[in-house]
Amino acid sequence: MERWRSALVLVLSAVLFVGVVAIGPGSEMAALRRIIGLGKDPLGTPADVAPGGVHAFLEHQPGQADEPVTWDPCREIRYQINPDQAPDDAEETVAFVQDGVAEVAAITGLRFAYEGRTDRRPDHGGRGLLTARPDPVLIAWATDDEVEELEGAVAGVGGATARSYDGDAWLWFVTGGVTLDADAFDRIAEDRDGEDQQRAILLHELGHLVGLDHVDSTAELMFADNVGQLDFGQGDLNGLALLGRGKCR
Repeated sequence: MERWRSALVLVLSAVLFVGVVAIGPGSEMAALRRIIGLGKDPLGTPADVAPGGVHAFLEHQPGQADEPVTWDPCREIRYQINPDQAPDDAEETVAFVQDGVAEVAAITGLRFAYEGRTDRRPDHGGRGLLTARPDPVLIAWATDDEVEELEGAVAGVGGATARSYDGDAWLWFVTGGVTLDADAFDRIAEDRDGEDQQRAILLHELGHLVGLDHVDSTAELMFADNVGQLDFGQGDLNGLALLGRGKCR
């Protein structure tokens, strides 16, 4: 009888533990659920952003104008950097990109995994990549001789490619890229606020990478032209936070 009671207590304790873990709030419980395989939880939490400003999304779910296409918040976004043609040396370039990625990650709650330097080159800029293979995101520099989307006053291009799974119509971004104009970055480096301008360009293109589109407001960094805005505006922040609240696959 005593052995039976001990076994019953053990079973009940296990059931209670699983129940608490399964429904318990907080990032610690979410991490524990991932470790023991109980469902899926986002890897991070979007920033708490005050409402305001304007934002727009690159893509929407089929037939759902209020549902943006997002990255899977339960999986890391893998990325690689090709520092060739960047204005700084390789180590400084990697640090520059990682700082920008970290800022976007903090706002969206999306988690990025740096997979090192690469000699891969852009297919044709970042937006509308030719491949739908889930290759790591590529962040690189190029000139308009190689990437025609950089012609004119364009200082960078960025975006992502979406796909569905198992016949489901729901879309997720699976790969993408950011290509920065090497000539423009060289010119900007000579300006008094050159580093701030370069950072703003990177953040703008990372905004495209995670799903933001251009807007008409000059108060937002996602305005199509660089008019002196150096940081994400209030609408940008709200859009980024929403893009971090996508559905897990």
